[in-house]
Amino acid sequence: MDMDTNRLLTELQARHDFPAGQFPQFLALFDPLYIQKNQIVFLAGDIVSYAYFIVKGCLRQYYVNAEGVENTIYFAEEGGWTGEMSSFIHRVPTTMNLQALEDSQALVLTRTNWELATRTFPDYALYQIKNRARNITRLKEQIGHAQTDTPDQKYRRLLTEKPHLLQRLAQYQIANYLGVTPETYSRIRKRNTPL
Repeated sequence: MDMDTNRLLTELQARHDFPAGQFPQFLALFDPLYIQKNQIVFLAGDIVSYAYFIVKGCLRQYYVNAEGVENTIYFAEEGGWTGEMSSFIHRVPTTMNLQALEDSQALVLTRTNWELATRTFPDYALYQIKNRARNITRLKEQIGHAQTDTPDQKYRRLLTEKPHLLQRLAQYQIANYLGVTPETYSRIRKRNTPL
């Protein structure tokens, strides 16, 4: 593989003490995936075939409402996981979409290899448990903020928590994530930019 696979080991060890000596056997369960900018990885209605670890690039996960309007809910960047676990594990159609916003590289696990990794590498199973608990907490917080925060508050939160996204992504992508039009986003930025 010509990817920086050490990023995966770094992530595993940041959340749980994954033994470096086991990493080569663990890594052998993954396949490399190269995703072109704007490529759709999966669509609502698909059964998700992989768990994706992002080595390089940025992807967005989004819904499309009944009126055909896209609603971005998550940006997956380097060192993060994405996919749709319910569809992946239970083999049911997803309601989400995944698209690359940049040329991206991922390490992917099939469901069979994900199960094998979980059974064969107890430290990976513990990593999964710890990571899942952290993600559930984070998602609950995001849902709460989405329900209660104004667009200005959402922008300031993004500015505080992930300021690099404001440089990395197009303005219309940030606007979509905030749930506003690009014009409204422009006004929000002006109101919240220090003089």
